[in-house]
Amino acid sequence: MSRSSIRIDPGNGSAVEEGPAARTVVTARNIWTAVRRHRVILFGTMALCVLAGVIFILLSTPDYRATASVEVEDVPAGAAGSASAQRPPAPSDNEALMQTELEVLRSRSLAEDVARELALIGNRTLFDAMKVRRPDQGSASLSQRQVETEAVIGLLRDNLKVELPGKSRVIRISFTSADPVLSARVANSYADSLIRADLKRGFESGVQARRFLLGELDGARRDLERAERDLAVYAARTGASDDASSARPANSAGASATRLAQLNAFRAQATAERIAAQKRWESARLSSVETLPEVLNNGAMQQLMAQRAQARAEMVEQRQFRKAAHPEMREARARMEALDDQAQVMANTIRASLKEQYDVAVHGEKQIEAEISDVERQTLAERGRGVQMSIMERTVDTYRLLHDSLLQRYRDMASQAGFQAGRIQPLDRAAVPSRPSSPRIGSTMLLASLGGLALGLMLVGLRHVFDDAVTSADTLAERTNLPLLGTVPATERPVVDTFVPIASSLLLASSAGLPRSILVTSAQEGEGKSSAVHALALALARLDRRVLVIDADMRRPRQRRLFGVTPERGISEVMTGQASADEVIVPSGVSGVSLLLSGAIPPNPAELLSTPALDALLAGVQEQYDTVLIDAPPILGQPDTLLLAAKTQTTVLVVEWGRNHHGGLRVAVDRLRRSGSAIVGAVLTKQEGRAFEYDYHRGG
Repeated sequence: MSRSSIRIDPGNGSAVEEGPAARTVVTARNIWTAVRRHRVILFGTMALCVLAGVIFILLSTPDYRATASVEVEDVPAGAAGSASAQRPPAPSDNEALMQTELEVLRSRSLAEDVARELALIGNRTLFDAMKVRRPDQGSASLSQRQVETEAVIGLLRDNLKVELPGKSRVIRISFTSADPVLSARVANSYADSLIRADLKRGFESGVQARRFLLGELDGARRDLERAERDLAVYAARTGASDDASSARPANSAGASATRLAQLNAFRAQATAERIAAQKRWESARLSSVETLPEVLNNGAMQQLMAQRAQARAEMVEQRQFRKAAHPEMREARARMEALDDQAQVMANTIRASLKEQYDVAVHGEKQIEAEISDVERQTLAERGRGVQMSIMERTVDTYRLLHDSLLQRYRDMASQAGFQAGRIQPLDRAAVPSRPSSPRIGSTMLLASLGGLALGLMLVGLRHVFDDAVTSADTLAERTNLPLLGTVPATERPVVDTFVPIASSLLLASSAGLPRSILVTSAQEGEGKSSAVHALALALARLDRRVLVIDADMRRPRQRRLFGVTPERGISEVMTGQASADEVIVPSGVSGVSLLLSGAIPPNPAELLSTPALDALLAGVQEQYDTVLIDAPPILGQPDTLLLAAKTQTTVLVVEWGRNHHGGLRVAVDRLRRSGSAIVGAVLTKQEGRAFEYDYHRGG
């Protein structure tokens, strides 16, 4: 059997990845399909939300918002000389200033000022405007007036809105109530109270600043007196006068520097002499005495060496004529030894003089270094006294400058007291609003429409996610990726005319025409697959096709009842070899339709279907008929259908309308595909409501 020619199932592994763009198009198409399918939910939700918006507008009380504005300056206006005293404000300072003013506006103290100015405590004006019942009695430890005061302050703070547009220095003060006149009065009162509070803070801060400066001035004066007194005491102790204190350290430093320069020159000379003496002594100590240059260059030593040489020559001359024991030879040797002793004594004396010269040079160098150390200590002491004197003088100058600066600042502040304006200036007064600020009909309706759309889309998404039933070609394609061959309305028995278009579709299922073997099954029991096989066989017969119906559902056969035929033997006898196919095939009573029913019910039908006898049976009957329709058991729960699907050319899946939920249909289709079956499409049975609507542009 060849099944490769009708590989028409797009979800059976032959689809090619088309890229992100194709997946995006498919996703958008699925979303549009879900929205279109549940459009009643979407439009109903939008209508309810719009209706809720209309009811809200009709039931809402009109509120009026009045807005006043003030400007906050960097430096209080009219402050004489303040421009030079203030540093340029940083952006963080400006932001902190504006946030501080906003918090002042929201404060309780400012709300109390507004309530007192407008006399809102003790009358019903504010409560009537806010549609709130006025307290008529106290509570707990609070009196009725205290409770009313708390209520007024709460209403003022709750309905106040302060805004800072952008990075400007303008503050907008808005108040909302049902009374437009009261809204304007409260907004203007808040602006006036803010300005008064700023002026009050400025005046109080000026008084506090003057008090603070006066205290600092007294402290600076005491510090200056103490520094001057310490300077005088130190100058008297060190013997320096205030006038000569600056010149004396310079003169002392100059004399010390000159003396140090002379001593350094002497030390360099002494070091050179010590090094030379040390070299001569090291040479004399390590070498032979007779080879020393000082010995060789000494006059007395040269005379002794000459005498030694003459005595040696005479002794050599006499040795030629006399023996060693001769008196003259002994005398010559004695004279020679005496001369050697004299030379040795003189050489040692010269070497001792070299050692003495080295010691003298070392001692002189040490004396000069000690004197240099004494001079340096004296210089450091004089310098320290000069530095200390300079420090004390600078301390006196610093305290004097601080005292003078504080005195001048105090004089300036005292002269400006009472002439400094506040930093907050009025900009716009609040006018009585002519139109209500809420409810806003346009914004409310737009919000209701958009909210209804969002809520409707959410409900559609939830319905789409949790509703897994197949009710149309779109849901069938979405759940199983299968085309729909046709739909069958919910009747007791399918009408053959309904299956004629389905039979016609099967004639065009592949390039070879009608498949030679067609397996008809369903995911679950009771979806109408046996009735579909019966009606489909009759429809193919009307199209002049010879059809063999095989009832392979050997667990619960139905075709004998549908055709009204009761043979004794069937497919189970053929599979076990008890009969041939020609012996058990019977006519159905309809021209062109033959039957091979189930026969005796075997204990394990799956064992029979897994034998090679099924292949032989199908190969034998396919040559005699145009197609073979096989009524197979349901897929879920039994392995029979998968064994049959692996041996047939195509499969038609029967799906009951609105029944398959929770992924059972997808599991059944996946099992069929894994078995190697080519699924030609699905038939939707027992459809309720309107007939299936075919949409050409929807593709199926």
